[in-house]
Amino acid sequence: MVRKRKSSSTSGLAVSWHARERPLLVLSDQGAARPLPRDFFSMAGRDRSWNPHAENFINANRVNLAALEVTTEWTPDVAEISLRLKPGGVVGAVPLYAPDTRKIAGGVVIRPRFGWDDIGPLLHHIGWSASPRILNLPLVPGSAREVPPWVLAGPVLRRLSKLIREVRCGFRLHEEVRQSPRGQIVWSRYVAQQAVRGAFHELPCRFPELGPDLILQGFLRWGVERVRIALTPFSAGDAIARHLVHEAENLLFELRHAKTRVPDQHSLRNLLRIEGLPSEVLRSGLQALGWLVDERGLAGTTENDSLAWCLPMHQLFERWVEAITRAWARGFGGQVQSANSGETTVPIVWDRRSLNSLGSLIPDLIVRTGEQMLIIDSKYKGHFEELDDHRWHELREELRSEHRHDLHQILAYAALYEANHITSMLVYPMQPSAWDRLARRRQTIITANLRHGGRNLTLALACIPLKLPIDSNPEDITTNWDSLRTID
Repeated sequence: MVRKRKSSSTSGLAVSWHARERPLLVLSDQGAARPLPRDFFSMAGRDRSWNPHAENFINANRVNLAALEVTTEWTPDVAEISLRLKPGGVVGAVPLYAPDTRKIAGGVVIRPRFGWDDIGPLLHHIGWSASPRILNLPLVPGSAREVPPWVLAGPVLRRLSKLIREVRCGFRLHEEVRQSPRGQIVWSRYVAQQAVRGAFHELPCRFPELGPDLILQGFLRWGVERVRIALTPFSAGDAIARHLVHEAENLLFELRHAKTRVPDQHSLRNLLRIEGLPSEVLRSGLQALGWLVDERGLAGTTENDSLAWCLPMHQLFERWVEAITRAWARGFGGQVQSANSGETTVPIVWDRRSLNSLGSLIPDLIVRTGEQMLIIDSKYKGHFEELDDHRWHELREELRSEHRHDLHQILAYAALYEANHITSMLVYPMQPSAWDRLARRRQTIITANLRHGGRNLTLALACIPLKLPIDSNPEDITTNWDSLRTID
């Protein structure tokens, strides 16, 4: 008698398998340290506390955490160690490796403390000049749910746009298998591919040809279409996603004569051999296409995982301060020099070259107008908000020490230049609501006059909001800066 095997499911349907959702730790930049729960990873062994695993965790994730300037803190307790992660001034996402298996078991996302809604319009206004940098790391589990789609789609679209601009009509090297020779015969390919299979009449030739590279344009059209498809569902409620969709449609119009071609990694590698294109533009553009081909959490079918990336907030803030400073200076014909352009570097020449010390002084911005000079240094810190909410003696000694250091630095910059009137200004970020309150009372800037040795020096502390709606103008932020142009 043959017994029937009982079904494993009473309903007769196969039980669907769901992958275990890996944990994600979300922090805010320059925020307080957060404890990493001991059950964050499924660690094996009897002792599953951090006591035997803390050092292994730090060693396994040292590079990843350093990319986001996240530091680890050990706090001894009565029975076990408490492991805490303290975020720095970098936003982004990286995977985390388990301390015992060294496999990806989770991730960490550092979000801007001013919020994504404020960062998006700012990135748009500065033209993504301080865009996120994609890290050469594996995907970050679950990070796609915590990061707006435009954070990564914006830089990718910018790379593709630059490459589209560089693909112009002109002579290019073209390779083609022909039965009659033209240009240069590629003998290495002929021996390796044609001669070995007896196709002696097929000649791989390389010759110059006039016209745009329609194959590359077809790949670019496919990439732009993928970005547009990924952003379209978010465009109704997200102004930045809506703007990027509009940019993608403009790029597709430029590529309207090219036929959409789906690339693969092999064809992208072959395009790197094309001559006549700027290598860096070509390399970065093809790399972005490679991300789309691999569907690495960007404009693909992946819903949870996304690329590892980082964005130092101080760089973003410096570019923002530069953008509004240039807009303000245009109103009175001021000449602006920028550290980003290498125009403000003042080298320090030591009498002993072996001395390993500071090599130069680099103010962020210098504005010249007539007999007046304005030196601006941006600081991505909360000092102005602290001074506004608390009196000086109520601040922590650490904050007071940092603020003194900032003042000494900007005064050192002032000593480098000669002018009848010099203004040294530190610019700090502030929450939009707090800035609006101070702007209504015309208190977004504080000044002090220093007179010594015949020099007239004005010291200023200013705050700006880390937000600008797309339809607003930067001049609205610098209204109170006009008082700095008054020379006694």
